[in-house]
Amino acid sequence: MIKRTVALIAGLMLFGACKDSTGVPDLNNVSSSLLQSGLNRSSVQLLMTGLLNSDRGNLGIVFPETMARDLYRLDSAEPRYITELIGLPADPGGFVGNGMWGGYYTEIAAANNLIDNIKTASDLSAQEQAATSGLARTVKALAYYRIIEMRDTLGLPIDVDHGINASPAPFVCKSNGLAYVSALLDSAYADLQTAGATPFPFTVPSGFSLQGDYSTPAAFAAWNRGLKGKVEFYRGMDHGHPNAASFATAISALNQAIGPLDPSALNNSIYYVYSTAPGDATAPLVDAAIHLNPAVGDSIQPGDLRAVEITKRALAATGQGVTTTYDYTYAVPSIGSNLTRPMPVLTVAELVLLRAQAEIATNNLAAATADINFVRVNQGGLPPYATFTSAPAAISAVLYEKRYSLLFTGAQRFVDLRAYGRLNATYLKKETATDVFQTALPIPTREVNARGGTVPTPVCN
Repeated sequence: MIKRTVALIAGLMLFGACKDSTGVPDLNNVSSSLLQSGLNRSSVQLLMTGLLNSDRGNLGIVFPETMARDLYRLDSAEPRYITELIGLPADPGGFVGNGMWGGYYTEIAAANNLIDNIKTASDLSAQEQAATSGLARTVKALAYYRIIEMRDTLGLPIDVDHGINASPAPFVCKSNGLAYVSALLDSAYADLQTAGATPFPFTVPSGFSLQGDYSTPAAFAAWNRGLKGKVEFYRGMDHGHPNAASFATAISALNQAIGPLDPSALNNSIYYVYSTAPGDATAPLVDAAIHLNPAVGDSIQPGDLRAVEITKRALAATGQGVTTTYDYTYAVPSIGSNLTRPMPVLTVAELVLLRAQAEIATNNLAAATADINFVRVNQGGLPPYATFTSAPAAISAVLYEKRYSLLFTGAQRFVDLRAYGRLNATYLKKETATDVFQTALPIPTREVNARGGTVPTPVCN
């Protein structure tokens, strides 16, 4: 195990892992002596801090939100933010085509460092070791899921916990990937249950208890179930190999994560926290080049309280053939509080709307309407819908609520438009003359080159 993990560390060093906080050591690239001598409470804290810092640095919003027609990043020095996201297909050798890939695998390797070696931490109890594995496995599952979000049917390698000299891991198909992530979340949940009332043997970031409290293994287990419900819903929606039983599994897991409906809990989530302290990172979306796609400002319903996120520009922003008169309020650099605005990872509001989607899929339109309305009324301040009588109408409604409650928080809308077959000219206008309605980023060239220059074919079994 030591030999394999040392090889992983060497691979991480070659991978060029990046971090968003220069005030925190690059804890993904730990020294081999740290693992060879066995872990202890202090080194577990270091490794977990590095893992969670890596996850914070891998927050992916600009690419998927541009592809979902929510965001423009207009940079005259870098037109590919438009040309390769809503214009021509992304170049697999460029920064767009290479994006949202290597960082996740660095994060996965960092999680494996903890999971593979936690039993050597003899000063941790069995319950504390299980608590550590449970959190690390959940973060690892989240990283794999984000890869699937952006590559869809192109597949991904999963069996990567091997030495630097091992052959490249085979690609598996999307359905196999989602099944693996779901099982990994169950393993993590079992670890968290084993931990019981034992606290984490390390300090978690303040964002674990910013809105809602997920700072103990028992509380974090509920968040794990929310992610499980999300993964299971999209297993059911997989066009290639749909798993019909997944919708019921999703609803069960989401029920566990949500608990009794509470308007004050809709923003509860783990949050990424930022600061202006020397060496730390400020919020990544604060960028004068970031604007809202005009469809966001034009489509919001009158009286929607979430319009606070939309700022009307005095002058239009134009570039690469697109134009907008809207800014995302929390991206405006002149608003100082934006620099330290926390970013949610998976809110209760998203879980409620995911449950509505699973209820639509199982033709329980009354329950779906109730969940949609709960978010609509309490976050949007809008009048409730009458009970839907058709799935397409309910889908349109839930997509509206998700757009404005989850705006600029991840790839949710991009994934939903693709899953529902709405990422096309039937539902969206062409943004540029060459708009291809790109549904996935390509497999990066360096990944293809590692396999002899042949684009891998994902295997399903």
